[in-house]
Amino acid sequence: MYNDQGFGRVRAWPRIFGLTLLVVILGVAGALWFDFLGLVDVTGFFAPALRWVGLQPREVVAEVDDALLLEGSRLEKREDALALREDELTKRGTDVDGRETDLQLLADQLEAREAELEDRENSVNERLRQVENERAALVKLSGYLTNMPPADAVAQMVNYPDDLLLDVLLVTDELAHESGRASLVPFWLSQLPADRAAAVGERLSLLPEIEGAD
Repeated sequence: MYNDQGFGRVRAWPRIFGLTLLVVILGVAGALWFDFLGLVDVTGFFAPALRWVGLQPREVVAEVDDALLLEGSRLEKREDALALREDELTKRGTDVDGRETDLQLLADQLEAREAELEDRENSVNERLRQVENERAALVKLSGYLTNMPPADAVAQMVNYPDDLLLDVLLVTDELAHESGRASLVPFWLSQLPADRAAAVGERLSLLPEIEGAD
């Protein structure tokens, strides 16, 4: 039998080429299938070949890292919380400013009332000093008249205004009762002109209060 080794080698090359081409085709098909399933990404590598045969390569969608998404969400929530806190602080600041205004107004009112009360107190104290001085003067005048002869005292009192005359008579009668002595007021009234004595007694109801006026 004719046995030519060179002829055998020539016939083996087509089989090797065919097997190699088959392997390449299977590898490309497998890669494209895995790309379709999303297991690998070979779109960029085979894009020119796919376009050459009239196929549109699958668009690659950039996947955002989950950690970045979580961080962005956390920062957004933090910004919302800070904005809410700022609004709350602004509202509280407005309320505090309003309360400070009200408190200042109340303080001004209290200060004004305090000043008014102080003025009234000073006025009352001044009036009390005047009354004390007036009473001291009346006590001194009453003692002066009491130590005079009754006729001379009456002659002096006739010229007094009604207010001064009534005050002198009241103080004199009060001092007499305090010291346990008889009051000279009934005698002085009896020596005054009748119309003057009646006017004085009617004005302040002095006569019923004085022993012996009847």
